[in-house]
Amino acid sequence: MENRAKVAVAGDACVGKSAILTRYLFNSFPADYNFTVGIDFHSKAIRTSSGEIVRLQLWDTAGQERFRSLLPSYLRDCLAVFIVFDLTSSKSFEGIIFWMDYVKKHNSKVEIILVGNKNDAVSERRVSKADAEALAQKYQVKYFETSAASGDGIQILFETTAELVYEAFKKRMIEGGIGVNNSDDSSYTSLPRLSSEKKRKCCSS
Repeated sequence: MENRAKVAVAGDACVGKSAILTRYLFNSFPADYNFTVGIDFHSKAIRTSSGEIVRLQLWDTAGQERFRSLLPSYLRDCLAVFIVFDLTSSKSFEGIIFWMDYVKKHNSKVEIILVGNKNDAVSERRVSKADAEALAQKYQVKYFETSAASGDGIQILFETTAELVYEAFKKRMIEGGIGVNNSDDSSYTSLPRLSSEKKRKCCSS
């Protein structure tokens, strides 16, 4: 049986959220990146170490403040949320506190995974691994570093997420099935999808 789990991707604009998904889903990197406008949706099945199949329903959210009113509807029944920041941007790292509080406000039981993107840009790095790990420890969440440009860290990020959400899946099934679905399409009602539109170039590596 295929188990479905909703996973949202949140964080400031221009940190590479969509690029991470593009690298994982299509093994490619967008040379000309466009802002996500509203919410974009992707889906991919992955097999866990125990042989279970989990279909990650990936909700790519816009980082701009004007779209934040849309997010609560997508966060409430997620099993996991990536909070992504840019390792070359101290400002995006400082924004993690806002995103942690925002996500927990709308879904107190969700698994949060902190993701530092652009670890390939060594000379431009502004956030140390030690600082990022310390913040992750403070919030008691897992931390991964990735590069959407090179693909470094991408596969292990999603493999670990599949394992985490499957455990959360089993727990929530016992508690009432919140945020999980089986392979019967009649049991799954998707939220409206808002497409991406080209706005302007954004650094997304």
